Amino acid sequence: MDANTLIDINQQKQLLAKTISMPAGYLDDYHQHPWHQIIFPVSGLLQSEIDKRRVVVPHNALLYIPAGTPHKSVAFTHTEFSSLYLNPASKVTFCHAPKSCLVTPFFKELVLLLLKQADAPDNKATENLLRVLNDQIAAAANYDIPLLKPKDRRTLAIFEGLIDQPATRLTLAQWALQVGASERTLSRLFAKEFNQSFRAWRQHLRLVLSLELLSTNCSIQNIALNLGFASDAAYISAFKALFLNTPHKYRQFMLQTKTAHSLSHVSSQL
Repeated sequence: MDANTLIDINQQKQLLAKTISMPAGYLDDYHQHPWHQIIFPVSGLLQSEIDKRRVVVPHNALLYIPAGTPHKSVAFTHTEFSSLYLNPASKVTFCHAPKSCLVTPFFKELVLLLLKQADAPDNKATENLLRVLNDQIAAAANYDIPLLKPKDRRTLAIFEGLIDQPATRLTLAQWALQVGASERTLSRLFAKEFNQSFRAWRQHLRLVLSLELLSTNCSIQNIALNLGFASDAAYISAFKALFLNTPHKYRQFMLQTKTAHSLSHVSSQL
């Protein structure tokens, strides 16, 4: 059952939850919901576009989307995420602006509890938890992680090449020969679209791609080498600067979330 149908037949509820799976490459084109939505990743790599911003939703983040806000999402790998839908007619008044939030351990546990609570009848405890949720969204640090997918056909060709072979060490001059543009033109395009050099953009892309590899048993050292970093130390330092966690802590956070979500899903079926 799609989310809006679920909402239509549960207008009296304060809170609804739905688990959504998307195969790699799936596009959920522009749509909106009459209730507020929280996107909470479980596995895979999801990018959402909202208010002309394209953001990756990593596993130490969530995306809050106010009711009536057009948005779309695309799965870059097989992706599963949980959605909370919050009734705007409830006694809790949520903010009116979308926000990508950094998730603390407490914030994560609160969302997991609400996912489980959504199956139970509404009560005062649910209302109180929603108030805490609203406070957490308001207090959370903004956490916008763009994927940096180019629009120009020449830089897009470089993007697609790096998606297929992220460890390639081709210089911008070498890419220029492949895509039919001068090195100066490409440099200008990266500066115009992303306000970054080619090297900075490439590193950011490699770091985002590493998120999916962290869900596997691949060692941190091998992930670093497979993505073209000079060493695991260089990868760890760059990862921490962007994602505010070490790769090891991020992996632990992701696995704990996936385990807790699985247990919650099993208990809701009993």
